[in-house]
Amino acid sequence: MVSCISTQVHSIIKLQLKRTFQLPNFKHDLVQLDISSNNLTGMLPKEFGLVLPRLVYINMSRNNFGGNVPSSISETPALSILDLSHNNFSGELPGSLFANCTMYCALFLSNNNFQGNVFPQDMDLRSMTVLDMKNNNFSAMVDADLLNSRSLSSLNFFDISNNKVSGPIPRLLCNLTYLVFLDLSKNRLYGSMPSCFDSSLLRFLFLQKNNLSGPIPHELLRSPNLWALDLRDNNFSGNIPSWIGQFSELQVLLLGGNALHGRIPNQLCELRNANIMDLSRNLLFGSVPSCFSNISFGNNISFGTMEVVDFPNFVIIYLNNPDLNLHLPWVEWDYSELVEVEFATKYRYNSYKGDIINSMAGIDLSCNELSGSIPQEIGDLHEIRSLNLSHNHITGSIPVSFSNLRSLESLDLGNNNLSGEIPSELVALTFLGTFNVSYNNLSGRVPNGAQFGTFDENNYRGNPGLCGERIHKSCKSDEAPQTPPPSADVEEEDEGVIDMVWFYWSFSGAYVTILLVLTAILRINKHWRMLWFYYVDVCIYSISIWVCQN
Repeated sequence: MVSCISTQVHSIIKLQLKRTFQLPNFKHDLVQLDISSNNLTGMLPKEFGLVLPRLVYINMSRNNFGGNVPSSISETPALSILDLSHNNFSGELPGSLFANCTMYCALFLSNNNFQGNVFPQDMDLRSMTVLDMKNNNFSAMVDADLLNSRSLSSLNFFDISNNKVSGPIPRLLCNLTYLVFLDLSKNRLYGSMPSCFDSSLLRFLFLQKNNLSGPIPHELLRSPNLWALDLRDNNFSGNIPSWIGQFSELQVLLLGGNALHGRIPNQLCELRNANIMDLSRNLLFGSVPSCFSNISFGNNISFGTMEVVDFPNFVIIYLNNPDLNLHLPWVEWDYSELVEVEFATKYRYNSYKGDIINSMAGIDLSCNELSGSIPQEIGDLHEIRSLNLSHNHITGSIPVSFSNLRSLESLDLGNNNLSGEIPSELVALTFLGTFNVSYNNLSGRVPNGAQFGTFDENNYRGNPGLCGERIHKSCKSDEAPQTPPPSADVEEEDEGVIDMVWFYWSFSGAYVTILLVLTAILRINKHWRMLWFYYVDVCIYSISIWVCQN
């Protein structure tokens, strides 16, 4: 979409139909420019800002532009929003960019090839409220001089995830006291949270997949209004602090993949609005708290219906229906992918964004040292969609009350010490797509109705006392064993050997061909390359489960 305040706009609309970006040969009064998702290639013209000096909003995202951002883009004094995401830009930004922007500036650099320091030392970013730098090759957070001079002190949104940033979290980050969204995940950060960190407005904090260590930072108490906290896959140790229960608005708590130990504190049950809770892959012991039934897990107010949030340096951000709308001068712009949460269900990590987050509710306590029986009260979580208690030392029977979990889609109780029969009442779980009770001490007949008609022996293996049609084991002890099929004659065996030789050759040839095609696709297509690394992450999760089991 191209919007303008001039009647002479036709020559600019045509650029949507071309593969290269071309400017008119005269100065234009265009105010808003959106050429996103057009597969445009090449470099931006050097005279870009000279031809379009009145631009307030520029969106060039999701194209194939490359090279440096032309210095003439700083000749647009009214510019408030610049979106360069999902391209191949590199190099340094013009020093006078946003020089005349006095409030509500937004810069999107994600999914490019930026590295090093893209901000010149003389660049004034005091009015910058949104800075998105994720999925690049940055090795440092931002230049220390920028943080020290409070040039970024107005930031509400800061995302530098999935880069190569190493070292401890800079103390200078403490200057960003107006942060509402902070994502430092998937980097090489180590150490602990700076003691000076104090952001009372913070709602979303993502620190997962780094090398952070020590106890869960007590400094988080200075951010009492958190909605989402993700500390997964670090080296945090110690107990889960009881003060986490003070985050009354917390809806997503992800602590999996650390070295946390001790009992699960009952204070977690005070998180009445929680939808997703991941405590997996730690060293927690004791029993599963029965008071988990006090947590909503799907019954609470969602991200999509939160009240209007007034940010001190932003105009307003609405979390409604369920996109995040940034109301900036001249533009109403949707950013529905602002919040992304990863949660393991159905044997893999899934990402939930926008309204999808509101439909997900789950508990993952797998790969710990939990013991005792499963509380009957868990059956009161009627809206929960995923429950994973696998790879623990849980005893007792499967509660009949689980038949009340009518929204349940994934139930994993494998690798425990459960005994007794599988309740036949579980056939009422009509949405159940994943069910695992393997490697327990269960006995009796396997349910065979509704969704249970789709499960096979892989879901029940390691339980010698189970029987039933689904696992091809009769429940009648006096039934005669089946007669083994007659052996094939020698001529058929020889023919089978010949067929297998051809099979191995065909399989090897197909394998090599697929490998070459896959390599070519990943080298050429950036989108498929990122998707490939996502599935690599799924494999890593599966391996972690195997390590936990062994």
